[in-house]
Amino acid sequence: ALAVGGAAGSAVLLLAGAPADRPPIQAVADALADSGIAVARLSELPPDEQHLGEGTVYRAVTTAGSRLAVRVLASEDHNRDLFHRLARRTLLRHPADATAQLPLGAAEHELLMLVFAARTGARVDEPVMAYPVAGGGALVATVERDSRALSALQDEELTDQLLAGVWTSVARLQEHRLGHGELRPEHIRVEPDGESRLSAFARGRLNAPPDILGADIAELLATTAVRIGPGRATACALAGLGPELLATALPYLQPLALMGPARQAVARYDQARARAAGEKGGRRTLRAGGRPGLLRDLAAEVSTATGATTVPLAQLARFTWRSALGLAGAFLVLHLVLPQLANAPAAVDALWDANWWWVLAVLPITFLSQAFSTCLQLGTIPDRLPFGPTYQVQFASSFLNRITPSNVGGMALNLRYLQKTGIETGAATASVGLQSLAGALSNTVVAAVFFGWAGRGHAGVHPDLSAGRYALWAVALALAAGGLLGFTPPGRRFLHDKVWPFLRAAGSTVAGLATEPAKAVVGVVGALGLPLIQVVGLAMSLHALGGGLPFVQVGAAYMAARLIANAAPVPGGLGALEAGLVAGLSTLGVAAGVATSAVLVYRLLTFWLNVPLGALALNVVQRRGYV
Repeated sequence: ALAVGGAAGSAVLLLAGAPADRPPIQAVADALADSGIAVARLSELPPDEQHLGEGTVYRAVTTAGSRLAVRVLASEDHNRDLFHRLARRTLLRHPADATAQLPLGAAEHELLMLVFAARTGARVDEPVMAYPVAGGGALVATVERDSRALSALQDEELTDQLLAGVWTSVARLQEHRLGHGELRPEHIRVEPDGESRLSAFARGRLNAPPDILGADIAELLATTAVRIGPGRATACALAGLGPELLATALPYLQPLALMGPARQAVARYDQARARAAGEKGGRRTLRAGGRPGLLRDLAAEVSTATGATTVPLAQLARFTWRSALGLAGAFLVLHLVLPQLANAPAAVDALWDANWWWVLAVLPITFLSQAFSTCLQLGTIPDRLPFGPTYQVQFASSFLNRITPSNVGGMALNLRYLQKTGIETGAATASVGLQSLAGALSNTVVAAVFFGWAGRGHAGVHPDLSAGRYALWAVALALAAGGLLGFTPPGRRFLHDKVWPFLRAAGSTVAGLATEPAKAVVGVVGALGLPLIQVVGLAMSLHALGGGLPFVQVGAAYMAARLIANAAPVPGGLGALEAGLVAGLSTLGVAAGVATSAVLVYRLLTFWLNVPLGALALNVVQRRGYV
């Protein structure tokens, strides 16, 4: 009830707008007057000079002619930052965030950080005061000078001398172990004479641990490299920091060490480079893990410039998707796999009575099925993927599919693999979607052929579902989502910045495949080969146990059981496929004992054998940087 109510209230506020939770400008003027500062003029900076979540900045002119920059913190800034802090504390081992504070405490903290930063010798904003504002807010005032944010400068204005001066101030903070927490170009002010100063110390930390200090350098290094390239950015940082301090950033040149805006800037930079490489014309021969990576390039530049040896990345994540999947797999073992082990003695007994030559002939089925899966992926990307790494990734995907329902884990891994090769997210998603569609179509075609050929009246499955009712709900939800996106400014920006580039990349992938018949042939071979090789494995397992059944009827039984298993929300159809196969083979005249033993042997060699092989492949592709 609380979740539904919160969602409904949030939707109303999103569509209708929320009441202002910020002190009015008169309350800010009154607070300045109460503190002893008589203001002659007070004006709010335009929206393009404000930073979301960092309060509202005003420009004040006192009656004595002095100019102040006044940043006002309100309750909504504290509330918005609460979710940010919760997310980082959940995901990171040692989040670099200051302790949660109310607006007045946050203003006082920033004022204190500015005082200490100035005493280190760094050029920073000159602090004036912190003071409460009516309504629960607070303000922090600093002396204002004519300046522009470093992020607002043109590329030709970003001189080496200017950037070296910025890094010199950063070096003073580092030497006194004062962490900034948000060291990005928008928080660096540049005056007309070329002098720079640091601002926005709201997340500053005294006696900061190495995580925060290293992340500060990594963040500023990455965000300046976006503008001037990794080589020149590293050279400027080396001039201001020196080799020892610069080398401390190596373990933190990773996305988790960067705050949201910096991480997004790096991602856009890498996406633009990948897009430019893809638009050079012709089909590319891709390299596994070869996607352009700014952070990887920076690490190489820093290692070369400082002479530092290869340093492993710091373990910043509290948990990873790998550990999460491991936990999910543990629960899966408890609920699904352990009951299956009760049939292990029967499978072992069946193996003793089996024809070992036919059993050994089933072993290559696992490797051949991954080869067909590799062909399917190669046939859904216009560019040329390397067969070997793609084959290893398919084995790793098969392992993840054993612990996630509906092949979700395998699809996510394939998507990540394609992204790491340099393919745009839209094109990679289109490829994974085409693989799923081709697999579904091939299963339908193969099932129809086997059912018709078997001639046993297999008319398929007819669940009692009202398709019209679900279609109506789907249409209604689509219209509601479209209206929300089309009639709100954030929605239109999302459509323009995210959805349209995604659809364009996906469309170009489909169009590229349409012009290459060879790709279509490879994809069709992979899609049709996947179910057929499984039927072959089942037929050989049945023959090994002495079961005599025509290949066509084995195929019909397998495809019928596969349809049932696909509807079960369990990984790999575990349990459902076995039951369906035993029932289907028994219906077609195979003795129940032989059918059960054949199915157990088949699943042991084609399903469970994938677990250790796939886990090994997952470890290999991770170490080699393919995913």
